[in-house]
Amino acid sequence: MDLASPAYCRFVAARLRELTGRRWAALAKPPRRPGFYVVPEYGLDPLHWPRDRLAGVELLTPPLPLNDADAVRRELIDAIYELDDDFNFIPNEFTEDCGWHINIDAGEQRLDPDRFIVGVDELAILSRNDRLFSRYTGTQRHAVGITLLRHLAHDSSGKFLAGAALDNVLLDRAGRDKGYAANFSKLLNGYLELRHFSADSFFNGASLTEQIEPITVALELWPSQSAPLDRAFRRKFDVLAHWLKRHREKLSWELHPGCIVAEGRVHFAGSPLGSLVANGFVEVNLFGREEYDYVATIRDIELPDIAEAVALLALDLAELHNLNASRSLCANKPFHSAMLKLAADLRKDAELSSAAQTKFLLDAQARRHLKVCSPDNDFSDISGTWATLHASTAPLAR
Repeated sequence: MDLASPAYCRFVAARLRELTGRRWAALAKPPRRPGFYVVPEYGLDPLHWPRDRLAGVELLTPPLPLNDADAVRRELIDAIYELDDDFNFIPNEFTEDCGWHINIDAGEQRLDPDRFIVGVDELAILSRNDRLFSRYTGTQRHAVGITLLRHLAHDSSGKFLAGAALDNVLLDRAGRDKGYAANFSKLLNGYLELRHFSADSFFNGASLTEQIEPITVALELWPSQSAPLDRAFRRKFDVLAHWLKRHREKLSWELHPGCIVAEGRVHFAGSPLGSLVANGFVEVNLFGREEYDYVATIRDIELPDIAEAVALLALDLAELHNLNASRSLCANKPFHSAMLKLAADLRKDAELSSAAQTKFLLDAQARRHLKVCSPDNDFSDISGTWATLHASTAPLAR
């Protein structure tokens, strides 16, 4: 069985009703209104599951205030343990593809992609959750980065990205599909979908408020507060643009037609750097030291943009190195050395660090809360938002 059957979903829903006292239901069709639902999880492959596993399900909740959402989460944790012992609680090869999707609706506030892109350190969040470079957790920087590097090739000082110009580019190029951890296409439905969080963080992580705080704090920024983050973001791409200019001539690639997709390799300084897969759009995977090991991936780029895509992956690896979060080494030694030089260039400017970004956001939040508490102001922040939990669970035992 590779998909939870309707009967299986009804069984899980019935047990959840017993264990939580809430009206969990299993539907044969997508739900038309918010509620507590058990649906088949299509993204899990059970071919190599243990023999006593049946299938995986996805648990959906209606919009809930954050405290209520965490209460439901605790109920689910207890119920899943009652149903299936600790199988879902321990990270392993069977649960590593499971995740916790959080959909947020800020009510009267706008959820602007530009504030998210310059303010949220997605790389750090994805690294903490072991969700880096998966097929459905691309970063917004991958979505906007190629356009910015193309721009800086003709505007090396970045003078035409001052003021609202950067915001215009980010708003237009923001990632709006399932390939991104922050899926801004969902704004058409009134919410922002976040898929940065692992199953382990659902069962064993901090409170919901703590886990999404790095994101909500950035989304709460007032326009008057975002200028320093915009400048740091532009400077980081200035550094990257100069890095790419120095190394562009070392990059080459080839593609060969295949039965289904074209395949090939990208080279750096004459040595293999990674694989290419093209089927209209191109996917680049950088080789690790072990066979079939990839250290970084970027998807859905266009064929002329391979050099820019490799530069974005170099930036990812450089920042992971500075965060001491590198997973493994790149097999191409000249590229690895060039990446380390990029990491060193980034460290020269303290304002480009992840720690500086976090400190700025927390300071801005503190200043904003001081004004909120003033009797002359009547502001509110996103801490009163509603959240919908999509908890994908690994297969339950028979």
